[in-house]
Amino acid sequence: MKYIRFYSLIFMFLFLGHFAFADNFKTFELTQEEKKWLSSHPTIRVGMDSAYAPYEWLDKEGNYVGMAVDYLHLVEQKIGIRFEIVKDKSWVEILEMAKKGEIHIVTSIVQTPERLKYFLFSTPYRNTQTMIVDNGRGEFIGDLKRLAFKKVTVEKGYFIQEVLETHYPNIELVLVNTTSQALQLVEDGKVDAYVGDMSAIDYAIKEDDLRELRFSGQTEFASEHRFAFPKAHPEIASIINKAMGLISEEESNAIFNRWIGMRIQQGVKVETIVKYSGAIFGLLLIFGYMYYRLQREITQRKAAETYYRQLTEDVLDVIWRTDKDFYMTYISPSDERLRGYKAEEVLGHHVFEMFTSEGVVVLMEQMKKRRELEEQGIQTDFERFQIQHRCKDGSMKWGEVLSKPERNAKGEIIGYHGITREITEQKQMQDQVQQLAFYDVLTKLPNRLLLKERLQHAIVRSRREKHYSALMFFDLDNFKSLNDTYGHSVGDVLLHQVAQRVKECIREIDTVARFGGDEFVVILSSLHNTKEASKQYAYSVAEKIRLVLSAHYLLSIQKGDEESTVEHYCSASIGVLVFDDGNEDDLLKHADAAMYKAKEAGKNTIHFYD
Repeated sequence: MKYIRFYSLIFMFLFLGHFAFADNFKTFELTQEEKKWLSSHPTIRVGMDSAYAPYEWLDKEGNYVGMAVDYLHLVEQKIGIRFEIVKDKSWVEILEMAKKGEIHIVTSIVQTPERLKYFLFSTPYRNTQTMIVDNGRGEFIGDLKRLAFKKVTVEKGYFIQEVLETHYPNIELVLVNTTSQALQLVEDGKVDAYVGDMSAIDYAIKEDDLRELRFSGQTEFASEHRFAFPKAHPEIASIINKAMGLISEEESNAIFNRWIGMRIQQGVKVETIVKYSGAIFGLLLIFGYMYYRLQREITQRKAAETYYRQLTEDVLDVIWRTDKDFYMTYISPSDERLRGYKAEEVLGHHVFEMFTSEGVVVLMEQMKKRRELEEQGIQTDFERFQIQHRCKDGSMKWGEVLSKPERNAKGEIIGYHGITREITEQKQMQDQVQQLAFYDVLTKLPNRLLLKERLQHAIVRSRREKHYSALMFFDLDNFKSLNDTYGHSVGDVLLHQVAQRVKECIREIDTVARFGGDEFVVILSSLHNTKEASKQYAYSVAEKIRLVLSAHYLLSIQKGDEESTVEHYCSASIGVLVFDDGNEDDLLKHADAAMYKAKEAGKNTIHFYD
């Protein structure tokens, strides 16, 4: 009886499946105005960017290819219209022609307030992060605020040009025609950073072998790719939006898989089964024989899967898996306890979306190290690193990640899996211990121990880059008289204000440390490749520090319930040493000797060590 039911189900599936397929077919209807517009426009002119991979670009044969092109071909098949791509025009020229109604559709365009004056837009067909990229030779950028008054390159006419000019007018924009040109400027050090679409960046870095570049932050702007239509032709906007509604999820996934790299498994089509139904019928006898054994095996596997699911989903640690391009294919429910995201909100997304900007930088460094080892023929195994995770409520948590690559029979990496464990409290304790070990309690500046470590780094960097650095040693003139008159608590207030003033005079890559008492040390790293130019820069910074420290201070004095303010004036004697090599102890002694020369010269002066 079991076999009869089994054969009946197979025959029903083979011979009746095509009727169900026909019932699910979507219909497409046009209004009279839309039909009239199509009849008067047998060829629809489309404007595309010729260098915006993986969305749209010209290949070596002069053909347009990419994600947007595939969508257009699908629309042509769905509703039987013909597109003509306008060639030999720049992106800026395409936009101007579209504004005049000379082009009917613009692809891979992001909606902005300015563009809404001229265009109607479709729903987005691709949404990615807008990232900041630098050459990896400086400090981590983090966000757009830290690019004020710096050179940032973007593509001319792209949406990011408009939003940066509107929201960040202090950023100096360097306009180029293509993403590859922009990234090359970053690698050559001619600009400080590039801001653009994450998928376009990733594609260009791989194609142009720009491996030294790094993701150095992300922006608050999303890159939502749409089709745009001139307001003079609302009919085509309605037609294309209806046509895009006919594109199934499977068809969209196929496009995404081809150009972006997601791996989406699809089932066998009903038409294929019907086509080979004769052969299947001949195999039914064999299947019938094996059916019982398969059922038993399935039952055993389901039991094993249930047991495995209990093991993976009941643990506090997060178990995950990605494909080779770092798109999430599995994540355990414990991620919801850790970060607040349900599994369906994570699957299919790139791992970068799980981390903070600082976390992305950490992951990029790990990816770079693994790639370099693999290229040398060294197969990597487990890796352990700590990284910041973004939570759904906007907070940040630390996680320790244990990651291992999955390989095929040839040894090629086809994906990654691993475990993430929350270590937020542990990390906070480590930071507190580090704060006590390496930072001055009063001023929060680096102490002697951390100063020597950073000075050693500056020496190594100067030696490697063949650039000079500078070391400043200074103390406060007449500081003892303030302590003797008002007490050490008031002296502490002065030291704290001094630390804040000096920090505002130096760059983020430089260091100011409290050496002890009223003595401070400043390290200016990576100045110029000539000693004279480095000396001039060091003098300008020392003079700035001397002037800012000589400005009057208002110090609060607390006596019981009463609070009063003391106006105090002091100055600093500064010794400066310019170096490109040496021993940290000797360098500190020389800078200290220069400071005493400044004191002997009458205080409130600057003296260079000769």
